[in-house]
Amino acid sequence: MCAKTIYHYPAEMESYLIPPGGIDEKLDFEIIFGNTNPVEIEIGTGKGRFILAESLNRPDTNFLGIERSLKFLRIAVLRATQTPRSNCTFLNLDADMVVKLLIRPHSISAYHVYFPDPWPKGRHQKRRLFNPRFLEKMAETLIDKGLLHVKTDHADYFSYANESIQQSGRFDLLDHSLSHEILSHIDEAPDTATHYEIKFRKEERQIYSAIFQALNSRPSA
Repeated sequence: MCAKTIYHYPAEMESYLIPPGGIDEKLDFEIIFGNTNPVEIEIGTGKGRFILAESLNRPDTNFLGIERSLKFLRIAVLRATQTPRSNCTFLNLDADMVVKLLIRPHSISAYHVYFPDPWPKGRHQKRRLFNPRFLEKMAETLIDKGLLHVKTDHADYFSYANESIQQSGRFDLLDHSLSHEILSHIDEAPDTATHYEIKFRKEERQIYSAIFQALNSRPSA
């Protein structure tokens, strides 16, 4: 069995991390960011290309990137230190646990879920992200008319996500699209495109995207 890699961060990198071992209550974003600006969460932030660009483009919005891979998270945090900003932080925990246990009700303006693992094999599909309990907690943590942005290159997963989110009764579909724009070079990509989006467009894969809006209240019984 391989030992789990433990990364030790320099002080300038630690300033971009919420230490998971020190969390014993729900996150207080006013304390974390030092202001009451809107908060958006990227689930599966990877190497940080989207969240780092967005946090620079929108300095009046705070961003939390959740990434369970320490290898990828270390890259994202290192990149954050290269262009310092105060409205972006990261958390190395499982997103399911964070949303269900650590996010306060009505505290998030938007979630971004881009290219999650589609778990295509039947025996693994129970691991897919948009299960009823997760969607319920996600809706509870969003502000009134808060948004859920979804992107994937996997047609079956997009159908599953779209159906699951709408059947939850907690979201309305605002917009959806199918894109087949091919990139020949990274310079052609928007600065907020994730690494996976760039990779998949270069491979000429179709990209499915949708935006959902949280409903104001629970559906009637």
